[in-house]
Amino acid sequence: MATIAPRKNRDGQVIGYQVKIRRTGFPTQSKTFETKTDAKRWAAEMESEISRGVFVDRSEAERNTLGDLIRRYQTDITPTKLGGDKEKGHLAVILDDQISLMRMTMLASKDVGAFRDRMAAAAYAPATIVRRLNLIATVINHARSEWGVHVVDNMASAKLTARPKGADRKRERRLQPARVVAGQEECPAEEEILFKALAAGRHAALTVPLARLAIETAARQGELCSLDWKDVDLEKRVMTIRGLSGVGSKSGDVRRVPLSSAAVEAIRSLPGFGAKAGRLFPVDQNALKITFARTVGKKIPDLTFHDLRHEATSRLAKVYTNPLELMRVTGHKTLSMLSRYYHADAEELAQRLA
Repeated sequence: MATIAPRKNRDGQVIGYQVKIRRTGFPTQSKTFETKTDAKRWAAEMESEISRGVFVDRSEAERNTLGDLIRRYQTDITPTKLGGDKEKGHLAVILDDQISLMRMTMLASKDVGAFRDRMAAAAYAPATIVRRLNLIATVINHARSEWGVHVVDNMASAKLTARPKGADRKRERRLQPARVVAGQEECPAEEEILFKALAAGRHAALTVPLARLAIETAARQGELCSLDWKDVDLEKRVMTIRGLSGVGSKSGDVRRVPLSSAAVEAIRSLPGFGAKAGRLFPVDQNALKITFARTVGKKIPDLTFHDLRHEATSRLAKVYTNPLELMRVTGHKTLSMLSRYYHADAEELAQRLA
């Protein structure tokens, strides 16, 4: 049976109405409303559900805010995932937003949409916003299936909250060949500019072979930075990529990648060449990332290290014409993901028609 009692402040003024529903064999349900009408409506709905045998216990959803669930997920689940460090950063941003204060029973798609719009106003990229919306949806789904937090719908799902446009736009940045500017001045090939800039930098002994390996193998920066000398077999010209976790790459797999002559030469040029164990690049990955950006950014402002993976995949496609072979080298799981990194220009394709 439902009981409705007024909630009063210190001055004796009614500030809300608390509903409690007690039925034998069911957990007590309790919720507070601003108006007595809303309280009666909710009580009638809950009692109807109990009578019809479709009752769902919402006490955990009422008890927890979205922030509570995110903090629990951050502690229990994120550390077990590949890429958990990046996920922690995104979750921290969500926790700093007002959406984290919402009770799960009160969270609506308009609230998630407002969060999306605040992220856009803060100039976050569409892909970053989608990543955070998907994380909220993942946390809610996990809470529903594993922690008994029952909500009717996942308000952060793509079905209920629209994603920003442009998030799936492919980046097609490759190293540009030498070209003539303004009809007379020749601009050197960007690959030449890149390696000259790196060679003149403070950490050239590491950044030059790192960039060369990226172009020759299509390996990600994190995969290269995690390489151990025991993972390199120059006699067989193969390197084994295990990722930062040591048990798999970003996709969770261990893969063996063939080494070109240029890749072998890059490895031989490293300061630690000859060691039997230890990392090929014994520095923090983030430090190398910052060094690369600062050094190259002065000469080629819009080039990122990850663009070298696009360049490498497009070059390797000329060698491994079978896409399944190419995927074994690059580590892509599907043809659709591979297509995001393969960018043959029209001139290349036209030459094949000759």
